[in-house]
Formats: sequence, C-alpha cells, structure tokens
Amino acid sequence: MKITCNNTYKTDEQILNQTVFEKYGYSSPSSEREIICLAQTGNKAALKSYADLLFYGKLNCHGNYKKAFPLYCEAAGITFGGDGIECTGDGTPLAYYSIGYYLVNYRCESILKRCETIDEIENLTREERLSLAMDLAIGTITVTRSPAAVNLIGRIINEIPALSSRLAGFDDMSCAEECFECAAEEGYVYACNNLAAGEADMIVRGSGDIDEHVNNYIHFMTISADRYEPYAANRLGLFYMTGEVRSSSGDTVHLREYINTSFARKYFLKATVYPDRNSAWAYFNLIKYFHKDYDSNIELLNEHMDCIKELNPVVYDEAIEL
Repeated sequence: MKITCNNTYKTDEQILNQTVFEKYGYSSPSSEREIICLAQTGNKAALKSYADLLFYGKLNCHGNYKKAFPLYCEAAGITFGGDGIECTGDGTPLAYYSIGYYLVNYRCESILKRCETIDEIENLTREERLSLAMDLAIGTITVTRSPAAVNLIGRIINEIPALSSRLAGFDDMSCAEECFECAAEEGYVYACNNLAAGEADMIVRGSGDIDEHVNNYIHFMTISADRYEPYAANRLGLFYMTGEVRSSSGDTVHLREYINTSFARKYFLKATVYPDRNSAWAYFNLIKYFHKDYDSNIELLNEHMDCIKELNPVVYDEAIEL
C-alpha cells in the first residue's frame, strides 16, 4: 500500500496554530484543553497533538498508549483492515511516523515494551509490522525529512535488510548506518545513540582501529548528551569517570586514559536537566562519585534522593546503600 499525502493537513496546522498555540502557548493547561476540543472537530493536526499528549504522559490517565493509537491513525487518515492498511492521503505525515514507531516497538522496545494490547498490531506478524512501518516512514520523509522517521528506517533495515530496496530515490539511505548518520547530522539524539552503540560494540570486541572507534563513540555520545538526552549524558559521564564503555551485550572495557572527572560531573548534571528514568542513575553517580559535594549539604542530598525515588525506585534501593 503506497502511503500518500495531499498536503491538506497544512490547513489544519494553520488552524491549530492560530486558534490554540498563538493564543495559549504550546504547553499550558489552556492550550492542552483547546487541543482536545479542536481534535474533536476532526482537525488532523490537533488529533496528532492530542495523541502526543497521551503518548508522552502529559494527560494523567490509564491506558495512554492504547488511547493514543487510534488518534494517531485518525490524524494520519490510516485504517487497518484484513489486507493491511488504507490511506486517505489527507493525514499529517508525522502521524505516519508515529504509527510506524508503534509497529516497530510494540511489546518489544522503548516505552512501548509494556504497552497495552492493541488489536490492530496484535493481528500482524513481525514481518508485516516492519513492512508497514517501512511504508509509513517512507511516506513521512517523502513529505518532510523527519530525522525520527529516517532513524526508524535505519532500525527497520537493521532487522530486515531486504526492505532497503524500497528506498529508491533516497541515495543517501542505502543501509542502516547511513540512515542513522543522516538522522544524527540533524542532531537526532536516538540516531546518535544508535551509532554510539555500534562504536561501543567495536571497542569492546577490539575490532579495527580502536582509537577511531573511541573518537566516534565520544563524538556521537557528545552530540546526544549536549542535547540533554539522559541516557547518553549519564553514559558519557561514566566514561569520563571510570573509562567504562559498555557493549549492547553488556560486556565492558575500561579506557582509563580518558578519565576526566570535571567532564564526568558536567555530563552527570546534564543528564538531570530533562529528566527521565535514566536520570536516576545520573543522580546516583553524582552521589557515589562526588559525595563530598553532599557532606555539608544534606538538603541537596535529600533533594537528589527524592528525585531518584520518583524517577526510578529500583535505583533508589541501590542509592540508600551508598
């Protein structure tokens, strides 16, 4: 099924901007309520924004991922049937990507690892999911060169290389690594993380020019960490603190010649600026390795322990043993 876009979604985007964002801003409660109201009129851009509010947990309710999925489908003009999917062509292209992201990650990776049951995805084989996700991601980048969609294509090709044949016309995306590099050039942090993971595997295995792989590892992790991606910032902090590089299999090496405690503190702190579960480890590492900062500041220690407990209770159980 060819995914098409006739660009009518741009009118809906204009309406959303004029009636919601220009009046109420992008993240105020008033703005979020108005997004829901506008979505109920069928505005494709508002439907995508409403789905995002649910998907990213901005609205506190149960079954967020299951509730967001049909909204993304409506925003994309996509329906699931017995023979795959149908596309009306009047959807917003970033919603195509969102559906593709579901198809790739549902019940296996990312925040969708423990996703509620979604029948439309359950009824598809893994190969069918990736094939549809590929079409949706290509449909996205045909309209707008979304680095997230480019990164998703890389992940799909990584699993089923034969699907790269559908990328006719995209000469810079013939393999997974090229897709990741294209997305990384746009500063897309998860593509940077994917590339850094590949470099880490080469470092741990001792393959090729180790100095080059280490430099590449630092380069890609730094791009991601400097954009406040918590996982990358914390891992880079550990690299500068202990020299540790960890492969995708969990094996590690320690390159102690790269230890720089000043850089380590800097990146542990960056991992806490836009916090998620990985930020709990950054707080843990700050307390573990820079304990003198807390010796005369019990309030700071209590604050950071509270952050750990809220972000990741498993890490909190380890932190109380420090």
